Amino acid sequence: MSRQIEQALFSLMPTYGSDLPPSLVELAESLVSQSRFKASTLKAEEEVGRLYACANLACNRLKVTLDLPPIQARPPIPPRIYNRLYTHLDNIIPAPSSTPRRGRPPRTTNSKGADLASETRPIPSRATPTKEQSLARFRTPTKGGAGTPSKSTGAANSLTGVALPVWVKPVIKFICSETGQLAIAPTIVAAMDAIIAPGGRRTKDEWVNQNIAPILSAIYFYVTIKLVALSTGQPMTKEPFSAQRREILKLLGRAREETTVNVSSGQDPWTEWEETKPRDFNSAVNQMEEQGWLDSDWFKGLDELVGAKRWDVVAAPAEDEDDMAKPIQIRRADTMFQEKYDYLSEERKADYNVWRHKMLQRITDNRTNSGAMEIDAQ
Repeated sequence: MSRQIEQALFSLMPTYGSDLPPSLVELAESLVSQSRFKASTLKAEEEVGRLYACANLACNRLKVTLDLPPIQARPPIPPRIYNRLYTHLDNIIPAPSSTPRRGRPPRTTNSKGADLASETRPIPSRATPTKEQSLARFRTPTKGGAGTPSKSTGAANSLTGVALPVWVKPVIKFICSETGQLAIAPTIVAAMDAIIAPGGRRTKDEWVNQNIAPILSAIYFYVTIKLVALSTGQPMTKEPFSAQRREILKLLGRAREETTVNVSSGQDPWTEWEETKPRDFNSAVNQMEEQGWLDSDWFKGLDELVGAKRWDVVAAPAEDEDDMAKPIQIRRADTMFQEKYDYLSEERKADYNVWRHKMLQRITDNRTNSGAMEIDAQ
């Protein structure tokens, strides 16, 4: 192939009488090889002019560097096809950069050939940490110190691997137990999971992470007023709002003081707990509606929970009409304590007495008609 390339170069420069420069021949050979890699499928008439076009391209790229004579192209294929082929190869085969890269000074070596820059450049190193520095990251900040979590840093300092703070479920159990409504505890836990840890992963909503206790109080508020509405058949209402808010905040305060949360040694069981004030409660109640959390399954499921069941709401005394609704008696669907299994209820006893009287009367009538001895039915 080298012989063919030299012939093509001489035909391009007929006035060049001496031997061809080796760099020109090498570039032409390189262009031919690259063209066969990047343009492997050419038309038959274009394939005839491949070598000639690569030689022409090499001459044009080294024309100034080698001070070549004028180039006179006489391609072996029609000019229209050759021009298209030449342009195509010139586009797909990039020209090597002839200018050195900037920003990197030339490397200098000493008499032994070693790089002087490597001799003078300091070796990067890191100081050996002290004992205090090594143990600092394993120590737990003392209570009340600089490491005590606040409302703004609570989300970042929550216990690792726990979607909900560890105090949430014990507090819910305490509140529901104190009000005699343990049956609604799973609903409140499900609501906390849906809002604070949707999908089992902690939410990135900054407001939610900073108002976990107010959200819990708002959830309990909405669940109780919804159950009261379902039991009475009346529309759901927030009134009396102030009295209910006062009772809920009082329960939260007692839960903080009386609830025991079991955690590992050195961990703060009340991380992310903040005292809930009336304005925090009001804000959480409003957010429940604005964020559409009341449209979730945990809230809609209260309708199915009640369904056709009988809910007995203990009426509040007249002097305490502003207090919260009293506990609601629930017959759970997953136990034997249901009306259809209550065989000793007053209604069942009355039905039994009627049935017994009828059966004894039929027995008496049958024996009388058959001529048997009369039996006193009493």
